[in-house]
Formats: sequence, C-alpha cells, structure tokens
Amino acid sequence: MEAILQTGGDLVTNNIGLGGAVIPNTAAKKGTNSKQKNKSKIAASPETPVTAKSWTPSTVAGRWCGLGPYYAMFPVGFAREVVESYCPPGGVVADPFCGRGTVPFVAMATERQAVGCDINPVAWVYAKVKTDPHPDKGDVLERAKQIREAICSDDHIAENEFQEYAWSSSVLGYLNAARRLLDWRGSSIDRTLMATLLVHLHAKLGDGFSNQMRQSKSMAPLYSVKWWKARGMLPPVVDVIEFISARLAWRYAKGIVPVTGNRPQIELEDGRTAIAALADDFAANLIFTSPPYCGVTNYRYDNWIRLWLLGEGPAIANGNTKQRYVNKIEYQKLLSETFAACSRKSSEDATIYVRTDAREFTLQATITALHEAWPNKSFFVTPSKFGKATQTALYGDAGSKPGEMDLLLLPQGRKAPDKFMPLHVTGNAGLVKL
Repeated sequence: MEAILQTGGDLVTNNIGLGGAVIPNTAAKKGTNSKQKNKSKIAASPETPVTAKSWTPSTVAGRWCGLGPYYAMFPVGFAREVVESYCPPGGVVADPFCGRGTVPFVAMATERQAVGCDINPVAWVYAKVKTDPHPDKGDVLERAKQIREAICSDDHIAENEFQEYAWSSSVLGYLNAARRLLDWRGSSIDRTLMATLLVHLHAKLGDGFSNQMRQSKSMAPLYSVKWWKARGMLPPVVDVIEFISARLAWRYAKGIVPVTGNRPQIELEDGRTAIAALADDFAANLIFTSPPYCGVTNYRYDNWIRLWLLGEGPAIANGNTKQRYVNKIEYQKLLSETFAACSRKSSEDATIYVRTDAREFTLQATITALHEAWPNKSFFVTPSKFGKATQTALYGDAGSKPGEMDLLLLPQGRKAPDKFMPLHVTGNAGLVKL
C-alpha cells in the first residue's frame, strides 16, 4: 500500500478515500507499544488521586471532567487512553490547542503534569476552572449573592431583541451585573462563578438560564428570535441564586480532584508564544492535541453569546471569521510554528499524538508541519470515524463527513499499536508514503 503526499500538493493513492480518508490495511499487523523511558525532571506523585475505574458522576473526576460545553472537544475516554498509554506517571503532557482543557485535566487526574493553552477566552475559563477550581463552593455562592445585590436598574435593559427573548428581565439583570463585576482572569472565586454562568447561559428550557437553545453552540440571533416568536416562547423566570446553588452542590459533591504536585499551567495565549515561553528545562513526554481544522469551525462565532458575557465580544454576533482559519497560508504557518515551538519543549524520546481532519488540505498541512518539527520521528496513521452524529449534523449539515485522522509520532525503533499503519517520509522531497 502506498500513498504519496507532495508538500503543498495532492494526496494520491488508491487507498485514500474521498476527502483524504486513509483506509488502513488491516492485514498488516504490528507489535505492541514498548514503554517510554521517562526523562522528565518531575518526580512521580506518591499517591493516586483518581482510581482506574470509569469516571462516572459518582467519582470526583467524573463531576469535573465534562465541565464546559464546547463545540469541538476530545472525548474524555479517548484522552485518558492516550495519556495513560504514551506518558508515564509523573511525566509531562503539553497541549498547544487545549480548548476546554480535557487533556490537561486528564493528565492532572492521572498523576501527570500538564501545560495547555488556547486563545479563546471561553475555552480558557473552562480549562482553568476544570483543572483549578476554587476549593470552597461556599465562597463561590457568597460571591453569587454579592452580584445579585449589585444589580442596578440599567442592568435589566435589553440591548437588542435577541436579549429580550433570550432571558427574562431578572436573569438579564444578573448577567449584566456579573459581566461588569466578575474578575474572571484574576480571581479563582470569580472565575469559578463565571464558569458556572457560562455553562448554563444558554440551554434547553429548564437546564439553564435561557429560552430554548442548544447548549454547546451559540445560535444565530435572527434565527433564534424568529423561532421563538413563531412558537410564542418567552424566556423563563429563573431564580439565579437557587439555580447556581444547586449546580455548585452537584459539581462539588465529591470534592475537587486532588493533586500532589502542581496543577496544570493553563495559558490564555497563542500556543506559539505560550509554549516558547516555558522554562528552559521544560521537556514534555507527550504532545497531545487537535489543532483547529482549516475553514470548518468558527470558534468565536460559535461562542459569541458566552464571549459577550465575558466582555470579550459584542451583544450581537458580527460574523467575525478570525477563528475559522480560512486562509490556507496562515493556517499552514500556524501549524508549522506551533509544532516547531513544541519540538523545542519536548524530550528527545517524546511521543506526539495529533487528531486532525481527514479533509485533504488540513491533513496535508498537519503532516507537513509535524515532519518539519520532528523529521527523525517514525510516523503512523489511523482513521478515526465519528462514533455518533457530528455537531455540524445536529445543526442541519446533512453532507457526508470525511472523518478524522490520528497521527502518531514515535522515536525510531518503537512499534505502534496494531490499528496504526506506518507513514514513511522520504528525505527533503516532501514525499510521504503509507
């Protein structure tokens, strides 16, 4: 089986499906993965904070791992499998596109150290609170009550028709007061309260503060108003403090995930600069990430309502496409520079695990950037099919989905799991063969 990838060109092979989806040769069996020697200077933790059982809501990890609805995110079970397979206990994991923080959370909960970064403030709040929540829920609830007392008459005034139909006057008043007063960047109490507000800002009726909306993605304002009007739907009246109290009680019922070392370092910053700024002796054992896909998801538009609450966006969506990554030259530059920074902050025997889009350009750009950063690694690839309806399908996109690809880079001589097939890079010609 052979596939050829010409840098900047087309991926051509009889074993590559439409959209660049690789069809593996399951007859080619490979040995199991050998253990990676841990060269990290961070000592292993003396006790295990989370047991090996599943992270159901009956566990402390299960209460916190899912915090934060986000439009593109790793399944927790998948992230846990990768971290536990490719990073030794006490080792270091880095995710330069960490989104809502699944990778650093899993690393923390399984006794690894972690660094994660993202440029989206919504993602950062989720990741930071998930990995380092304020330890006392009573402080958070007291702060919630202080916000209620600080509501002024102007806070109840809707800025537009969307706000008028999305939240009741009392809820809108609370949200505007929270928007003015919460120091979510600098205060762990304020940040934990803000995360709770963000999670439930819009959701199904009864599950949040809003009129009927989906929870994961911000809806289009004109469409939403039209939909509500057609059905005669008005926003629900919610006792905000009672609602927050109940959600905090559930979240904290098992405590917070304990750690014996440092909690993950979560940066609200471009991964290129955040990773480069790490200490000189920082060396990740595992780079585990999923970069944004070129021209697919607009992370600002998809979070425009939550960005408004953070004071990081307008009161109505403006169609900003900055985080949709449509410029192919800039997209390739983003990947190349990010992975170059990661290569300088990873150990010599580090493993790199990247989940990316199977669409041709994104797949090619990702492989090219990885090869530039780690030219001496052995490359492996396997398709990753969607296990359930994609989020774009839930929003009316009935087109076929090409799926995703998992790229695994290992030190030369190490074998990959059976599901992976080798991806051979040849010299300086920019050719890749499967």
